[in-house]
Amino acid sequence: MFGWLATFGVQSRARSSATTRWMALSPRTLFEGLGQLGGVLYLAPRDAAAPALGEPHDCLVETAELASLLGTRYVGVTCAVTAEGPREWIDCVDGQGDTLGRVYLLPDTDYLAWDGLFADASPAPTPSRRAPDRGWLRASRPRVLCFTRRRIAGFTVLGVCEAPISSLGRGVARDIAMSESLMAFG
Repeated sequence: MFGWLATFGVQSRARSSATTRWMALSPRTLFEGLGQLGGVLYLAPRDAAAPALGEPHDCLVETAELASLLGTRYVGVTCAVTAEGPREWIDCVDGQGDTLGRVYLLPDTDYLAWDGLFADASPAPTPSRRAPDRGWLRASRPRVLCFTRRRIAGFTVLGVCEAPISSLGRGVARDIAMSESLMAFG
């Protein structure tokens, strides 16, 4: 009779249904899109290192936590329905199938920019990849921020700044961190 109470609030808040749309794109397309979003929750691997770049491109990053994004070749945009409500996020994946970063939509994100994020990107078949496991998620650095982009001497430069975030947005970020078993975010 009260069986549902036994599972209330348990980590079984797993995604009940999720769909992912994959696109192939350059770091420049990614940087242009991220720079328009506003406040998001960004997860970067704790040991983020600059990727080995095969071909030169016209992108730079302002901080070490963004360096891994220079290796992005595929982006998976995922929509899921969870016990807490709908969730959307982006996984940035390199050519070897490693996840380089994850960006979660928050109530403070510009929804029109999110919907148009990769409108011109080429659809791609699902890349051979390793989904981020619990270890990757737990070891990542979650941070509520805004991406910035600017052009300097022909380069697209990606940076970050403090996100003006509402209490609702902060609560959603906290819920995401709890459901993904993340460390506290900043």
